Amino acid sequence: MNVIKPGLLRVFRYFTAIAMAYYAVVAVLSGLQTGQLINPGQVQLYLNLLTNIVLFGYLSWGWLQRKLKGWYLPVGLLAATVIPIFSSLIYLAEPQVKDLSLMIVRSWLLFPILLVPLVLIAWQYGFLYVMIFTVVTAIVELVVLYPVVTEVNIETLPILGLPLIRAFAFGTAGQIVAHLTEIQQAQSKALLRANYQLSQHAETLEQLAVSRERNRLARELHDTLAHTLSGQTVNLEAIKLMLDPDQDEIRRMLDRALENTRAGLSETRRALKDLRPLALEDLGLGIAIRNLAQEAAARAGFALLPEIAEDLPKLPPQVEQCFFRIAQESLENIVRHAGAGQVRLRLERDGRGVWLAISDDGAGADLERIDTTEKLGLQGMQERAAEVGGKLVVHSQPGKGTTVHFSYEGRDD
Repeated sequence: MNVIKPGLLRVFRYFTAIAMAYYAVVAVLSGLQTGQLINPGQVQLYLNLLTNIVLFGYLSWGWLQRKLKGWYLPVGLLAATVIPIFSSLIYLAEPQVKDLSLMIVRSWLLFPILLVPLVLIAWQYGFLYVMIFTVVTAIVELVVLYPVVTEVNIETLPILGLPLIRAFAFGTAGQIVAHLTEIQQAQSKALLRANYQLSQHAETLEQLAVSRERNRLARELHDTLAHTLSGQTVNLEAIKLMLDPDQDEIRRMLDRALENTRAGLSETRRALKDLRPLALEDLGLGIAIRNLAQEAAARAGFALLPEIAEDLPKLPPQVEQCFFRIAQESLENIVRHAGAGQVRLRLERDGRGVWLAISDDGAGADLERIDTTEKLGLQGMQERAAEVGGKLVVHSQPGKGTTVHFSYEGRDD
């Protein structure tokens, strides 16, 4: 069953509330005028009043909607259709039923009562159900009227033709409502597509702006910090050459300063490289991570066992960036701390999603007792994973290596 269209139940409740007030007023006035509380006309009014009271409560009770689910609306529409039809035929028990003008008036009184369920059906279910509603209501009234009329002639033809005329009007109205609903749905889908395209465009512009800003920062760092550290290294080397052979303490201090400066320069260059991950943008996620792992293996001398799927699904740029950064941080930790002889890297697809696993046979660590620097690295990976809605799990034991597993489940557009 379809999800109930927004606003439909509110309109349905409004109709039952108005109908409830109408039948209550008419029942009171009719009783005062005729002096009778019970006659076929009064019974019809009471039945319709009771029906709308029950319907109003039914449509206002959210528990019933949750309980009946897809049957909730059809039950309400069925009650709003069937009971008025049969209650309106009670007048056939009256002695003056052969009054043709009265029969025509009574028949047309059904039109506004049934028009609202018709519109709601067209709104919710479409033109096919409108035709079913129209044909069934016409047949029901014809089956009941024909025995009363007994014969078809110039006088009774208008009565028997009323259900057919009303059916034509219902079909026309239903077709208009169903068509307008289809147009509205098509426009809503087009609007959703346009919003999605705009969001993708905005995301692309944001990525471009971020890339430009990263490049600007990289240039600034290269022209300032990197140059400064390079110059400082040269100066320290020059000072070291100028020292007398017996100034061992100063020489040792200079060696430490040179070591720290070179390390800072190396980290600066790595940061500059991180700010410009062109491999990811130009080569794609799989090749970028493979190149990253091969570079780490060359630096640390471990054996690399890469398993990278060739049919990786297209991921949002920020998710690919997250995979790249987590792989980069994991491999850098292996290079610095693990002393691994073998590293296995797997990048595989899982339906619409992708998962990355990097395992080494190195020193491992007690995650509760690692130093602050490594904690910051793990925390950064966890934050990146959380930002894109992925899941990061790290397993490590002293002497048994470390495994970093990151997974991202693709989402429907």
